[in-house]
Amino acid sequence: MTVLVLLNANAGTIQRADYDVEAFVRNGFQARGLEAEVRMAGGSQIAEMAHSFVTAKSPGSKPRTLVVGGGDGTLGSVASAIAGTNVVLGVLPLGTLNHFARDLGLPNDLEAAMDIIAAGHVQEIDVAEVNGRVFLNNSSIGIYPFLVAERTAEQKRKGVGKFAALGPALLLTLKASSWQRVRISIDDKGREQRTLCVFVGNNFYDLSNLGHRSSLASGELCVYVVKRQSWWGLALLPFKVAFRLIDPVHDVELFRVQSLEIRAHRRHMRIAMDGETVEATTPVHYRIRPGALRVLAPVLTKATPRNA
Repeated sequence: MTVLVLLNANAGTIQRADYDVEAFVRNGFQARGLEAEVRMAGGSQIAEMAHSFVTAKSPGSKPRTLVVGGGDGTLGSVASAIAGTNVVLGVLPLGTLNHFARDLGLPNDLEAAMDIIAAGHVQEIDVAEVNGRVFLNNSSIGIYPFLVAERTAEQKRKGVGKFAALGPALLLTLKASSWQRVRISIDDKGREQRTLCVFVGNNFYDLSNLGHRSSLASGELCVYVVKRQSWWGLALLPFKVAFRLIDPVHDVELFRVQSLEIRAHRRHMRIAMDGETVEATTPVHYRIRPGALRVLAPVLTKATPRNA
């Protein structure tokens, strides 16, 4: 097996570690009988290195595995490079939140994660796309991308973590944002709706279970459209989700689809993807790519087979 391990030097766990993570991972794979090339790199470099690994010729027909240590944004950028190829993704959950690793059924413990990679159980899971860019967890338009951007700025200004920056960022976002009218087209049926947020998940997100996904291979997008309400109601929404108090009738509207299109009056739109923000040209097109990513996962993974 050809194994390349890319570690994001800026990942939360690596930044906080009081030991040499690179040496720990190299020795860990060697102890498990895998000769792995381990590289530490910046987050922006890892996507380029993943693309080079995919396009490089492999001698014979040896299976190739790309192991990535980082958070959801890093994993999403790598998935863009390897989705639809025969390269298998291994995950070392070294980010701050590790939503994708959690929903895949991976433990946060690094030793246990390496055990799963060494076991070699491959699962085919879905990825989602927005305007051709792959994401693993979710994407959104409206108020949430602004909240992410303000949170990042607050972290840099005060040198605090994501959770400590969330409160001030929420206040700034609510103060600055305004309602925008978007046209949502689902199954060729368009309707115009005034909303501050459209959330698009790769597979179904259960708001009554803290936004967890029970499957990563159901072949559908989960679309939540936030209904219009007061600023106070919007401010309470994150807390309603956290405490499982979301009202599926008055707070949001749910669609489960394979694709959708979102149009707005603006030429460009800020969107969030796996916790990071990017600029997109409208209209914004979302679609699901069933079984496009091969990933090393526990045998009893939450990513249940599509026909189960």
